Amino acid sequence: MGDRAYAFDANLQLSDNAAPYGASGFAQVGGADGMIDFGGNQGVTPKQQARIDAMLVVDVTSIKVSAGDEKCNLQVLGSNDPAFGAGSVEMLAEYSMGKGAQRDGTNMLDTVAGRYEIPFCTEQANVKYQFVKLRNLISGTAPSTAYQAYVCVLPEP
Repeated sequence: MGDRAYAFDANLQLSDNAAPYGASGFAQVGGADGMIDFGGNQGVTPKQQARIDAMLVVDVTSIKVSAGDEKCNLQVLGSNDPAFGAGSVEMLAEYSMGKGAQRDGTNMLDTVAGRYEIPFCTEQANVKYQFVKLRNLISGTAPSTAYQAYVCVLPEP
């Protein structure tokens, strides 16, 4: 489980590990897209939401790499539109998992079951984002990735 413990809050869950993912799409909680509303109203001046520095904690329970071409990129996405409509979404972080040769990077290891910690913040290019979702971008031969994911807000520096 690593050297650092994170408190689990069901309100900050983005994937419940109810079923493995085999196709691209948003991570699910209770059969629906997992989404966190960090509050505030970004359309009001002055904006009411402060920047949030956070850690996405991903507990991978299984990942198939046996065909040699499987890949699953986890994309932490932010938006000020709860529908995440066209032209309203920003990438807050991305992490590549899967067969080592397919992962983004050089000389990468195969992803194994275990805990992965992905830092992100809700502010990019001076814009603060109220809503966060987690998207799976999946490819390969019969890919299958199972994980639970939740967000922990980091303390002020």
